[in-house]
Amino acid sequence: MTSAIEEAKHLFKLGLSFFEEEDFAKSEEQFKAALRLVPDRPSILVNLSATLIQLGKWDECEKTCQKILSIEPSNYDGLLNLSICLTKTQREFEALKHLDQAIEINPDSHQAWTNKGNILQEMDKLTEASVCFNTALEINPQSQEALIGRGNLQNELKEYQVALEDFDATLKINPSNTQAKWNKGLSLLRLGNFEEGWKLYEARWQVPGMREHIRYFNVPLWLGNESLINKKILIYAEQGYGDTIQFSRYIPLLESMGAKVIFEVPKSLIRLMRSLSADIKVVEKNSIDAQDIKDQIDFYCPIMSLALAFNTTLDTIPQHTPYLFLNEAKKEMWRNRLVTISNQTSSDKAIFRVGIAWSGSGHYAGNKNTKRDVSANNIADLINRLDGKNIEFHSLQIEDQRNQEIHKLVATRFYSHAEQLNDFSDTAALMAEMDLIISIDTATAHLAGALNIPTLLLIPDPPDFMALTEVAQSPWYPNTTLLRQHKRYDWQSPIDAAVALTQRLSTKKSLSNP
Repeated sequence: MTSAIEEAKHLFKLGLSFFEEEDFAKSEEQFKAALRLVPDRPSILVNLSATLIQLGKWDECEKTCQKILSIEPSNYDGLLNLSICLTKTQREFEALKHLDQAIEINPDSHQAWTNKGNILQEMDKLTEASVCFNTALEINPQSQEALIGRGNLQNELKEYQVALEDFDATLKINPSNTQAKWNKGLSLLRLGNFEEGWKLYEARWQVPGMREHIRYFNVPLWLGNESLINKKILIYAEQGYGDTIQFSRYIPLLESMGAKVIFEVPKSLIRLMRSLSADIKVVEKNSIDAQDIKDQIDFYCPIMSLALAFNTTLDTIPQHTPYLFLNEAKKEMWRNRLVTISNQTSSDKAIFRVGIAWSGSGHYAGNKNTKRDVSANNIADLINRLDGKNIEFHSLQIEDQRNQEIHKLVATRFYSHAEQLNDFSDTAALMAEMDLIISIDTATAHLAGALNIPTLLLIPDPPDFMALTEVAQSPWYPNTTLLRQHKRYDWQSPIDAAVALTQRLSTKKSLSNP
């Protein structure tokens, strides 16, 4: 028995060592091996739960925490780690209950107060969150997690300079804190400071929720320093569809520098991205093996690092729109389809067509996020207010359920095409027949901008870091107008502006086509 305990201690120490080195997979192996020898040791279970958090294994971590608490119901670390699991699986109220238990056990835990602040902020209880962060910093003024949490809260309150002060304070304590670098980078990009912002944006590869997208290749990473003449470079899509569409504008610039480009993208973007250039090789995401490709390429670069590689500032954003183009056969198909629809309801040659998107994936940067979405009632209000104006609304949503919500609420011409939208090249061809796009900040809006179609972009408060803070025209898409919320979750002002602008543009078309 003694030898088993000694072996478990050895494995436990190895697990701690791997955890410190951030080799969490090996750390997990060692802790589990130790538990096979001493199954109910709380100290090993606690460290295993912390490791599983780093690996994002939420279900397994929750079971591990529940086992800790079955052995020691007042185990502070078990309660704290369980609250993290519950938060990551969208059970915030349960998480708060366990955090309050942890705080009752250890009221001087700055970590518990910080975690509670983070949850309350996600629940949009900003005043309560502020109290938690300030309490954590009263307990420990050097708490990096509390400073970062409060900085993020200040961004939500649009106190952007105050947020930067908290991130800077964190970096003064620990210049290597990647979460602070990342959040500072996002803040600077939102404020238009691209020079420093893009450099700090590279810290994303060490941030949970982002680092999972990293790819390693046995060739150099290209960030703009080496010549690309007669070189082959792999660019890979790392985040969402919208980001890929937005930053694909840099791909032709690589060609102009003499490079041969392989572009790895999600399947639904392949046909669209082939329109960038006939010479670019576009392949499906994750179809390229990192080990096997080293003899085929000289460099690689994640797509969103191209802004840094090209030293992009507000004044040097490549604005050559359109940079994506249409499949002519699909364009003709949609033209004929929409003419047939219009002829069934109107003989007016000046029909004004509006493409509309009001709901996204519900996630952003790996986190739950629905604040960009507009409710079906808001969209129905917009459509009904334009009833009788010779305006058609064509849904760009690919979910029939969301289209049906609008159908039940509107009294005017609203058409859905979900069954015909198989990939983004289909959506692009439908968009090309629109006079105007009205969209939330999602891939649809980026596609409209890349095609140079007039677009009204509905922006939440506070805005995404790419939308800046004050400008009315997108710096990325010259034909995109930004309609901003005046206060959080209140879409009435941007909807009012969208109604007025749509009516003005439709009237202008009618007058030019008597």
